[in-house]
Amino acid sequence: MNLTSRGSINLKQEVSITMQPIKLKTLTLIAFLTILNVKAGIIVQEKGSTHLRWNIFAPKDLVQIHKNKDTVQFKTLNTELYIKLEQAIKEIDPDGKYITSIKTVGPSEMSNSSKVEVKLKSESVELFSFYKDRDKKLVVDFWTEEDSKPAPVANVSKPVAKPVKKAAKKKVVAAKPAKNVIVQKSVNPKMNSPYRDFRYGASFIWDYSPLAPTLKKIINLDRKTPEYFYKVGNRDVSKSEAQAHMQLTINLFRKKKWGLMYKSIKLFNKKYGEETEFDTNEFMKANAILRENFSKGNTEPVKMSISMFENILLKSKNYELRSGIYKYLIPYYIQANDHIKSLELTKKYYVDSKESHDYEESNFAAEGILYNLAKLKQIDKVQELLKEKTIQKILPKQVMLAYEMYTYLSLEESEKVIKLYEANEKSLVKPVHPVILYNVAEAYFRNSNYSKAAKVYDDFIKDYSFHSKSSEARIRIAQCWEIQEKNFDETIELYKNAINRSQNSEIGFEARIRYVALRNLRKKKVDDSDREVKVFLTSGIDNVKIESDLKKLLWQVRLRTFIVEKKYDEALAYLNALPLKSMIPTDRRVFESDGAEIVYGVIEKSFEEGIYANVIKAWDIYKDQYVDKVANDPQMNFLVANAYIRLGLMDGFDELYEKFSKSKYDISKTFPIWVERKNSADTKTLLSELQVIRNLKLKNWSVVGKELNTLRNEKANIDKLEYYQGLLSYHTGDWKKGADSFEKFLSSGKDSSITDPKEIAELVKAYTDCLYELGDTKKYQKVASALLSDTRGLKKKNEYMDSVREKVSYLNIELLAGDEKDASFMLMESKIKRFKEEFSKSIYLGRVNYLLGLALLNNKKNDEGKEILEKLISEDGIDEHIKNLARSELSMLKIKERTL
Repeated sequence: MNLTSRGSINLKQEVSITMQPIKLKTLTLIAFLTILNVKAGIIVQEKGSTHLRWNIFAPKDLVQIHKNKDTVQFKTLNTELYIKLEQAIKEIDPDGKYITSIKTVGPSEMSNSSKVEVKLKSESVELFSFYKDRDKKLVVDFWTEEDSKPAPVANVSKPVAKPVKKAAKKKVVAAKPAKNVIVQKSVNPKMNSPYRDFRYGASFIWDYSPLAPTLKKIINLDRKTPEYFYKVGNRDVSKSEAQAHMQLTINLFRKKKWGLMYKSIKLFNKKYGEETEFDTNEFMKANAILRENFSKGNTEPVKMSISMFENILLKSKNYELRSGIYKYLIPYYIQANDHIKSLELTKKYYVDSKESHDYEESNFAAEGILYNLAKLKQIDKVQELLKEKTIQKILPKQVMLAYEMYTYLSLEESEKVIKLYEANEKSLVKPVHPVILYNVAEAYFRNSNYSKAAKVYDDFIKDYSFHSKSSEARIRIAQCWEIQEKNFDETIELYKNAINRSQNSEIGFEARIRYVALRNLRKKKVDDSDREVKVFLTSGIDNVKIESDLKKLLWQVRLRTFIVEKKYDEALAYLNALPLKSMIPTDRRVFESDGAEIVYGVIEKSFEEGIYANVIKAWDIYKDQYVDKVANDPQMNFLVANAYIRLGLMDGFDELYEKFSKSKYDISKTFPIWVERKNSADTKTLLSELQVIRNLKLKNWSVVGKELNTLRNEKANIDKLEYYQGLLSYHTGDWKKGADSFEKFLSSGKDSSITDPKEIAELVKAYTDCLYELGDTKKYQKVASALLSDTRGLKKKNEYMDSVREKVSYLNIELLAGDEKDASFMLMESKIKRFKEEFSKSIYLGRVNYLLGLALLNNKKNDEGKEILEKLISEDGIDEHIKNLARSELSMLKIKERTL
């Protein structure tokens, strides 16, 4: 079939193919497909063998997805969109393998949000989603691990990854804004894994540019001219005077006597006319211009000579001359990235060479046409050309596949690349074309098929380790290993390999960043050797061109190193310095989510130190900036509300409590969780606990009793339930029940739920007071000693703890004094000396000094005891009753001495 026949590209046409019509055609096609999708329904369900897919045709970011155990909620604030979703849901037949029921919940007084609630068959049904900008649709897949087939293990070269017996069955959701990918969701790793899941590392992933096919370099434009392809031949001078004149001009051209050559040509034109020997004379003149330019050190082709060559193509009937010019101009325009002009010339050259039966040059021209069409992303034209039988005979099959795959991947149609590869995989003779291998591997990676991606990348490295794209292939293999959570030691070695063998400085730096993240962010227990590699974040950075994606990744890892090291103030300062407003929403959301965790870290630290004002300050400053932009965080709301109560700011508490109450039906945040939550209760339970704390503060004892009974009947998950019961019993004078409740709490293993020093102080005071009031002196002494020892590290953290420790210590001394045994007096002496060191300004100091004197006398240290008591009597500010007791002891001492 002739290429110029009907239905094919007319390669004889000299009209260049411009980009504008192609764009209009593409836009029209997209609009048409969008109309079809809307007519088909806003939700299109596809049932596959391994998954159930929902295609939701809605603008980006209008639908938010939340999964909690066996429930998935699709939430939107757009009323019009919700109405369409509500209508579409009625027509959907749920797949019982994954979904048991679907219901819609419209806006209410509690929330402006509308939602579609999907009840899953079980918690084992997983969910992952991504947005396809090209089709304007949100793709949501439901799947179970049972459906997933074990993925083959990639054969990684240098270092060789050891075979993994059981392939990972984890999936990663890749949200793909434009040409960026952020791994948004992955199956939670095993609880005992020494590493966090991939989202906690260097989680930004972006598409690498496709590997473009290259035309064989046939000329060095910096040093060569078209004369390299076409040598001007000698003329037969005996034939005519005109031929003799032409030979003279040719000789002058060869001797580089440009001035004489120009005069000779001018004289020839005047004598024989400009049309005679036009092409040869113009060819020599154009080459002379280029050569003269080169002699001046300028390697840039002169536009005048380029124009002259193009003019020769239009008029010359000499095919060999035209061929030489074509082979010069085509690389020239390719080098100038003018693929439209280059395409025009390759089409003409293809037709010209075919008519001249120069099939070797037809091969070059045909590939040139494909090359330029691919660069212009005109996939329809590429496919149309590849169907031509003549092209199929001229070009190798792998070359044609390479071009087709490149154009698909350039248009971000990676699914078509994979489909094309799998259809031809068995027929590909090794070594497979590098463009095929690299682009197929990248397509698999973009589609989250990491096992296959790693295998094909590895095949690429085996055959083309010298290729400039081998750097990208090496880091991609390491990423595949890391995302799948295969052997982490092997992943570390793969990143080292990418760092050491990268030919691309930017890729090498990216590998260093991801290597640091793996060892310092994902690793739960970081040692000194891990911290040492953080130098990679700064080492050699001046020699790297850091583009937007790489810069964003560097920011993320630097910020997260502050978080894992619990340097929350430094993390906040760094985060506030980042240009979040200029980021696309999906990227900004990642930093805002980390920011919310940093704020939680600041709040928890301040709360545990008893600095409640700083808790509220941090909340007020950052809640709008970070906290409110991510999912509901019940534990943070609880700490802030508790801080309001501690400070007695009930109006602030009531305002926050009302807002907190409205979020009790919202899905709570499950990622990121950088700071471990010490309270795992749900929102409803935390709200009830806050009411208990509030009413304890307001001394509403009856209300507290009712709240605790309700929580106990509901079997609420509150670690401090017995603690609150103990406080209630203490304040209402039920010493026995109070002591029992505190003992239950302390023996339950839940005592670690109390981290606030003031709460610890309240526990110590209330428990010891209960024991003291019960008169159980032995138990009191034992408990008091233990509690004083345990809380020694908390002294001076707040005044309340100091006062509690002071009172407990004093009462313990009094009980020892009341025991009136020799062993008690010996113990009392040491405890009093320690008491005076710790509480040098105690209100009990007068009484304690009297007891010290008494202990010294009983311990046969009469002189020391007498000195203490005499000093006590002479001091000002000591209660007269205590002085009388001291005088009495001194009198008894004198009587004993006289008797003896």
